[in-house]
Amino acid sequence: MKFVWVFLLGILLGGAGAYLFMPRQPKNVDTSVDTLELAAVKTSVERRLVETTSDIKTRLSAFCKEVAGDQLFSLRLLVENNPTAPEVTNKATQFLKPMGFSLLEIADSGYTLISCGQFPASVGNSVASKGELLSDEPVILADRVMGADVLSFQAKCAFTIAESIPFYAMGGVTIDTDWLKRLSPREGVTVLLKQGATVLGLDNVKTISDVKDGKVIINDKEFAAVEIPLPHAGGTEAPRLIAVLKKE
Repeated sequence: MKFVWVFLLGILLGGAGAYLFMPRQPKNVDTSVDTLELAAVKTSVERRLVETTSDIKTRLSAFCKEVAGDQLFSLRLLVENNPTAPEVTNKATQFLKPMGFSLLEIADSGYTLISCGQFPASVGNSVASKGELLSDEPVILADRVMGADVLSFQAKCAFTIAESIPFYAMGGVTIDTDWLKRLSPREGVTVLLKQGATVLGLDNVKTISDVKDGKVIINDKEFAAVEIPLPHAGGTEAPRLIAVLKKE
């Protein structure tokens, strides 16, 4: 009997020693998240971004066709030489909300605004610095609306009036928390936009690291995450999406 107790005691001591010297995982790392889950999240966010990009291009193209075919718009602008006529200046305002945009403008070939949906008082201003950066592919672009700096996702569409006179429509959306939420594939995934020191999509972010080895550190807490680059224009630092997995 004495030998049995000695044997059992040896097993217990060995097990306790093995537990004490086992490698420990940091408490704030969710070890159940694997590379397959992160890859699935990245694919889903990228697909939603492609859908958003295609949607902006389609709607902006439809707006260009509408303006090009508007006979009153052409009459006031070209025949009567009256760029301040309501049929001209109100065109972008009229279609801003129906198009689902938060930014919509029409400019002449020299990028002087003739209609602006988000801020009608800016008609007559030059938007060359923005217009020359944009193309038919939506990009992240820093913009100003009523004197406030905003980050936007915009594109440009060229059209002609009287079959020869060129004009441009520029439009898209401002980037905010709601826009980023629509890129999230499911609950538990928060999509952020990070550009330099700017972080959109999550409140009270004091510090945030780059994504490394499938992880990001936000306010000294570690989360599983993936990073997705974004198309952008201008001399600003390249923006990127960060999809963060926040499990209970």
